[in-house]
Amino acid sequence: MLPRQPFFLQWVFERLSPTTLVKTATMVILLVPQTTPSQEKGPAPPVPLHTVTIETVPMHTITIETVTLPGVDLKAYLTGLSAILKRYWTTSARDNLVLNDKGIVFIKATVQRNGTLAPGSPMVEIASGNPKLDDASLATVNAAAPFDTLPENFKGEKLELRIIFRYAYLPDAPYKDIYESAQRAGANQEYDTAAQLLEGLVAKDPDYTNGWNYLGWIYTKLGKHDKAVIALKKAIEVNPRDPNAHNNLGQALASQKKYEEAVPQYQKQIEINKNDRYAHANLGRVYLELQENEKALQELETAEGITPKDPGVYYTLGRAYLKSNQTQKAKEAFKKSLEIEPVPMRLNNVAYQMAMSQLDLPTAQRYAESGIAALVLKMRETSLDAPGNEDLRMTAWMGILWDTLGWILFQEGKVPEAEKYVMGAWQLHSVGEVGYHLGRVYEAGGRKAEAIRAYELALGATRPNNEAREHLTLLLGSASDIDKRVEQARAQLTAMRTIKVPNEHDVEGVADFWILLAPGPRVVGVKFLTGDEALRPFAEDLEKVSYPEVFPEATELRLLRKGRLSCMREGGMSCRLLLTSAETVTTAE
Repeated sequence: MLPRQPFFLQWVFERLSPTTLVKTATMVILLVPQTTPSQEKGPAPPVPLHTVTIETVPMHTITIETVTLPGVDLKAYLTGLSAILKRYWTTSARDNLVLNDKGIVFIKATVQRNGTLAPGSPMVEIASGNPKLDDASLATVNAAAPFDTLPENFKGEKLELRIIFRYAYLPDAPYKDIYESAQRAGANQEYDTAAQLLEGLVAKDPDYTNGWNYLGWIYTKLGKHDKAVIALKKAIEVNPRDPNAHNNLGQALASQKKYEEAVPQYQKQIEINKNDRYAHANLGRVYLELQENEKALQELETAEGITPKDPGVYYTLGRAYLKSNQTQKAKEAFKKSLEIEPVPMRLNNVAYQMAMSQLDLPTAQRYAESGIAALVLKMRETSLDAPGNEDLRMTAWMGILWDTLGWILFQEGKVPEAEKYVMGAWQLHSVGEVGYHLGRVYEAGGRKAEAIRAYELALGATRPNNEAREHLTLLLGSASDIDKRVEQARAQLTAMRTIKVPNEHDVEGVADFWILLAPGPRVVGVKFLTGDEALRPFAEDLEKVSYPEVFPEATELRLLRKGRLSCMREGGMSCRLLLTSAETVTTAE
């Protein structure tokens, strides 16, 4: 997954693409050892990345990648091999008149101990679609052989290599700045900006290294999964052995719940890189969704060996152990996840999984309370001087943590305490699951009418909850008019977050404001954000408005809310302030 994962071949090409490289293009020899089958479930060995850069014709490269684990440092051997390949490749490319063609050819070659090629070697592993390029690449390897004998300290009898010939596929230097700008935008979670930059980039240079792959990853973050699939398939078309695209395509498909289609993509990623640090874990998650728990555990335990300090792997392992009724292993995996990353949302996720399985509820409660406490410490300093995306995320996270703690308290039979937290979460974060939890709380308290309304709202909210439909059917005695009731409930979702504001300024228009709230509820401040300037004076008016109670406890924190004020002269003199549900506000711009 981008942008934090190592890029292997991609890493090399991006760092060998400044202006100097365009002026004097390079041939890159890349050694990427892989583990043997006996090592698959143990920790992955360090991956020594050796590069040898040699001047050659512009915009063309050769990459050598080991298929078998060398066990020794082969840099000196590869240096000699690269010099031989460069000499014969340049001649072959010119003789075959392919210098102006584009394509990527994958050649498999097996070098025996005496330096000769094994029978049947070399061979085209993946063709470019251009026979001239395929022939030139094979001719280069055949002409360069025999090579030097393998080093004495190399223990095997043969060394399997993958030699990748890239014709005219280096990124053009003028577009490197665009790509780096997109990377910065992505790192700041400004995904719309990153997408616009990358769309422009691939329009200018459809073959830009990693351009399509990164664009696909960005589309997935934006929830544009159909576009992500198209972009990632293009990335694979450009480079069939792209070191990341198959994993990212699997993620795009899994995000659409197309789990069976995602499986072969992760498997292909593992074929390309047996020790891929993401594919095994992602494949394990998909197997969990497909209820194939044994396969899930196998992949996740492999992922644990490859990335023993990845908290996400241990978290998913905990889920898998729960599904396999291995509760003690689940608790240990969850604990390990939190030891590695004891941050609020990791604490929340572990606590929620434990609550869903009713596993050690006192410990789950402690985790949730720890997450809330850690978040409160961060939110004490929130101000309107320069509200940022992190402030918005923390507001949404607090709603999620309140819901988790409320659900744990409900599971423990502490219904009145549970209601405070779930109601606070519902006021802040109106999604189907929270509405369902609120309905369960009301139902447990014997408040049938309120439970019915909560379930209706849960079905009309963002991400409707199917369990709410089951409970609503039981309470109503029939499912015949549920859809009609849910449609009517959608209007109530807006009404419950709408506050009437006197139109003291006798103006019309629409504007957005930041509203900073503290327990009480107390208004810490209001700031005009954007919209009709005539509404700017309402900032002072909004400080005097009575806001709905959100806070379940009198902790010292500040919640940043976004409100849209709409004023009309017709039909009375009042305005309406709609507080936006926290999960829909993702950017402070």
